[in-house]
Amino acid sequence: MGTFGEYIKSALASIRNNKGRSFLTMLGIIIGISAVITVLIIGDGMKATVNSEMDSIGATTISVSLDDTKTDKTFTREQIDQIESSISRIFGISPTVNVFGSVKGRKGSYDVYVSGGKPAAENSSGVTIVHGRYYGDSDVDDAKNVLVISQTMSNLVFGYEEAVGNTVELTANDLTQEFTVIGIREDTPMDMAYSSFGDEAMVLAEGPYTSVCESFNFDVDNMITGFTMYLDNEDKQAVLAQTRAVVENIMGLRGENAVKISSGAGFDQTTNAILDIITSVVAIIAAISLLVGGIGVMNIMTVSVTERTREIGIRKSLGARTSSILTQFLAEAAILTFVGGIIGIIFGLTVSFIICKVVGFSFTVNPALVAIVVAISTAIGLFFGIYPAKRAADLDPIEALRTE
Repeated sequence: MGTFGEYIKSALASIRNNKGRSFLTMLGIIIGISAVITVLIIGDGMKATVNSEMDSIGATTISVSLDDTKTDKTFTREQIDQIESSISRIFGISPTVNVFGSVKGRKGSYDVYVSGGKPAAENSSGVTIVHGRYYGDSDVDDAKNVLVISQTMSNLVFGYEEAVGNTVELTANDLTQEFTVIGIREDTPMDMAYSSFGDEAMVLAEGPYTSVCESFNFDVDNMITGFTMYLDNEDKQAVLAQTRAVVENIMGLRGENAVKISSGAGFDQTTNAILDIITSVVAIIAAISLLVGGIGVMNIMTVSVTERTREIGIRKSLGARTSSILTQFLAEAAILTFVGGIIGIIFGLTVSFIICKVVGFSFTVNPALVAIVVAISTAIGLFFGIYPAKRAADLDPIEALRTE
């Protein structure tokens, strides 16, 4: 056995002569590799799907507020408009004025939570207009009593969904005002959750912050301490670079460190990190089966050495070197785990493809990952094949020849 090629041929011949045992030896490796591949690909698919869903929202947000421990100033209407026009690369900004009260329509009265804002709020996730329109700049400028309501609110208050043009009575702060419905938006999980409280069901609506303030006797120029900016995620860093300076200049707060900015930067990274941790933990658990498969390789190879003790004795008595015996058994263990790894990869790719399609995850295969898994499976064979291979190589030829 002078060349590496001959070692491989001898190992393959031994595997062919014991097909059943060889398959059982590979089975643990096949299961372990396929489990690890499946978990990692599904993890990557889940991460890609989550990122895709976040990107599909279209707009990201930056929250700006005033620290009430360092200033008693608030944003006026003019200052909000000035800030909006001074910051480039944004869809717009929107303060939020929340009012809790009751709404009365044709089918009855319900508790209502009204969010007053500017048209940029339409860029919020979950705002999809199905009938009518969202409120616009003219509605805000003229403080028109108009509302955008959810499908759930429309069905509960009016008895049908397409209620554009109908009017409702809003009561809050001991005042009652009539508002016209100009748009119906798609229900969000929050709409459905609030409306399912039975006798305490609550509906959600949005309208111009100016009309909400004027209708219910709030001082619009002395109550707003923060707003949200809507922009494309690609422009986040550029917008952040100018936001603080613009707001501090317009508000006269330079050097006071009174402007707080929350960009949500790092949220995507945090989400990915959490998903990576989950995938890694599950992959480690799945990799335990690789350890079991490696032990199986060691056991079967040890049995093989025992069965072939006499053959080893004959070969050593004919001049075979210890290193030759060691290399042959290591080659046999490596081939078993390599082939098992290839089969495991094919099986893992098939299973992960089916699961990704069923649950709606992206199916992405990292070639480097496949190469690493093949290398790991072969390394396992070499590692767990060392003991039986060394045992075979260390056999005394005379004692081996006496073995029946």
